[in-house]
Amino acid sequence: MAENTTKKRAAGGVARRLTGPLGLPVASPPPVSPEGEAGVVQPDTHSSWCLICRDGAEGDIVLYECSACPRVMCSRCLDVPSASHDLVTQPEFFFGALAVMLGTPLRHPHRTIENLPAQGGKPALQGFLQLNGRFETGSCAVLAAAPIAVIHFIVGGSNEVVTPVSLLSHYLEHYFPNGRYIYIEVPFDITTHKSIRGYTRAQDTHIIQLKTHLAHSGRVLAFFSDHSEEDSGWLFAGKDKGKFVAMSVSQVLSSVLGPYYGILSGATMIFLVCGSVVAHDDAFSELQEALLDYGVASAIIFTAKRFQPLVATNFLLALAEQVVIEQLNVHIAFPSLLSLSSPLGQHTNVILMTRHDAGGTPKLLVTNFARAHTQTQPWGIAVPSQCPLCGSTNSWSEKVAVKVSYESLDPGVPDEAPVYRYLYSCTYPDCGKAQRKPCHKFHIEKPPGSILKAAKTKSSGWFQSPSTTFPALPFIESGTQGKHPRSSDGEVTAKRMRV
Repeated sequence: MAENTTKKRAAGGVARRLTGPLGLPVASPPPVSPEGEAGVVQPDTHSSWCLICRDGAEGDIVLYECSACPRVMCSRCLDVPSASHDLVTQPEFFFGALAVMLGTPLRHPHRTIENLPAQGGKPALQGFLQLNGRFETGSCAVLAAAPIAVIHFIVGGSNEVVTPVSLLSHYLEHYFPNGRYIYIEVPFDITTHKSIRGYTRAQDTHIIQLKTHLAHSGRVLAFFSDHSEEDSGWLFAGKDKGKFVAMSVSQVLSSVLGPYYGILSGATMIFLVCGSVVAHDDAFSELQEALLDYGVASAIIFTAKRFQPLVATNFLLALAEQVVIEQLNVHIAFPSLLSLSSPLGQHTNVILMTRHDAGGTPKLLVTNFARAHTQTQPWGIAVPSQCPLCGSTNSWSEKVAVKVSYESLDPGVPDEAPVYRYLYSCTYPDCGKAQRKPCHKFHIEKPPGSILKAAKTKSSGWFQSPSTTFPALPFIESGTQGKHPRSSDGEVTAKRMRV
């Protein structure tokens, strides 16, 4: 047998568990010195890329900056009359054309198009400006205006976990010129009190660098790449005597993210770890509590038992394009991201967690997305790969759908027939004969949720489960558990059909 020299790619495994760092506690490190933060000026937040052609400007090409939003358009795509060119570039000229075209609210509520004349302003252009080309992005896209910092927390360094983060970093840096982009890799090994102290002190330079870079308008995209212990969901903290050891999720996250408290507020965070963190309620609760404590705006985690970060490359590139570069809201963009990531759905479910501060108590809205296929994974529930009775593979019959027909009493409202169950049977001729049993059959019930229309094709899509909140809302008994679906204005009947 040849020696195995391949690199471990899955972000999970088995490790010795520690209830706390090894060694004796040491004194806390001194606070980060504020030196280097004085005199920070808020950076220019206008984009460097034309909203029409998505290109920059060089030579005689001019970028027209909107006075009401961070967008720009170049002189190739926006025809400003030559007689008005000097006028629109004057500091006192209010150029709100791009915001008006896109229906964007102005940044300064008191400076609206309607009340500018009342403030002494007057229209300077006699008519509308002609566009050359078409919009290739959504109307709410901005195109890489605010500075961005990408922080990659990774256990032991880049040699321990194989991820696509370096590829994403190389892709993003070209969209943020003039010092607007920064990438910081943060390796960690926090198995002892001494190593935690050393790690914390080593972050001082990074913290000052990030505060200077982000100033008042920058954004943060953070990755957390680690292995997780399969039997507990604990995260790997580093190595002791050459072997990985695991600690509780709260212990690892508090030690690793602690120096970045404040920096991560409002960040988008992606966890490239195995799904055992999600599978164990205690571990997942500790992760969600940490997200709330650090003010993370949105986070993504994957559920595959042996998650392979490289499989998520297309999904993460789409996220970089739409959420980081175009600055779209991640919750709104998520169906589009999933529609570009069908292979990812064959490997893992995706969980999106977004922070909501309504009511004065911060909560996480937690939503699970699973790939759905009409035959092999209805409603995101995988059909078994193998018959448990005869061992044959790919032998399931075409599913039989059981529908519920709502016979409406209103003649103007059509009857509805949603599917709520699929029936399967093994087609192998000798299935069950050795055990003197009939061929194996099973069914899959439709869980609560719906198929995302934006990510739907003829045979597949993504199934969105109902969102939950963390901490959980108080349970209110409805009194309808276990009852059949019923319409308030009609009768219910069930029927079967082969699909």
